[in-house]
Amino acid sequence: MKLLELYDSIQGEGPNVGVPTTFVRFAGCNYRCPGWPCDTPYSIFPDQWRHEFELVTPHELVQRIRQRPTSHVCITGGEPLLQPRDEIRSLVGQLINSDYTIDVFSNGSRDFINYHLLRPQVTIVMDWKLPGSGEGDSDLELREEHRQQLMAHQAVKFVCVDREDYVTALETWDKWGTVPHRVYFGPAWGRLDPDVLIKWMLNDNLHEAYLNLQVHKYIWDPNARRI
Repeated sequence: MKLLELYDSIQGEGPNVGVPTTFVRFAGCNYRCPGWPCDTPYSIFPDQWRHEFELVTPHELVQRIRQRPTSHVCITGGEPLLQPRDEIRSLVGQLINSDYTIDVFSNGSRDFINYHLLRPQVTIVMDWKLPGSGEGDSDLELREEHRQQLMAHQAVKFVCVDREDYVTALETWDKWGTVPHRVYFGPAWGRLDPDVLIKWMLNDNLHEAYLNLQVHKYIWDPNARRI
């Protein structure tokens, strides 16, 4: 597996926001999101991450995680499910056997069932790409198939650049009908003010939705790494 970063912080978004967390960031992504700057370009673009990643086995990585102070792990990227399927399965299994809880942040282009992620100890946070990202049409049918796999404690988050994105998110959610998973709306950092998004959500009476803010960016320099 191509490990780019291993560090401790607090979870800044999703259902487990605020939880002390060890972050496992893998290198590589199959999307580029040209519509707005990626939060982690150093994990996306090969000309950057190829100079930094190290190859690790699941066992080696778990041994290193056990030396850290948290009992919650976030597996992220890039797109973490680009790593070899059997190795992700092994990593997740070993962590669960060691009593860790896990977040997995994914764009949904990979089948969650095949990675053995549909477990009560694993919180998948699926980033549903909207037009503003430039990837709104990418693997659309495939992502929808994978979204339908999500469990009640797992989540989809819509990251909105503007009003068009917000309306598209509402229309998408309406097409889904009743869903078992949570639904989050969040502003794209530096592109949409949170108070504007909150007003839209309140005006539309989205009482079943959650607001997703990247809390870590309000605490530390938003351009800093390993926060």
